[in-house]
Amino acid sequence: MSAKPTPVRFEDALRELDSILRDLEEGAVSLEDSLARYERGVGLLKQCYSQLKEAEHRVHLLMGTKEDGSPEMQIFEPNSKTETGKNSVRKSN
Repeated sequence: MSAKPTPVRFEDALRELDSILRDLEEGAVSLEDSLARYERGVGLLKQCYSQLKEAEHRVHLLMGTKEDGSPEMQIFEPNSKTETGKNSVRKSN
């Protein structure tokens, strides 16, 4: 069994993705190494998208307002679906 990779900070993942991309574009690495780097890049990309989705969800939760116009704060649960947060955000008139 393979262990789940340790999450990398978003900014660090972007730097590593940039490095992988440069290596692959240069073509100076072997086919086997290129495939390994490509695999790593795909994993990092998925992690970045997940982190962006969570950040977007947090922003949607923070944008909610009460009837008096004050911000409506809710506890953020990172494993919850974005769709559940959308239903609780009220639009101001």
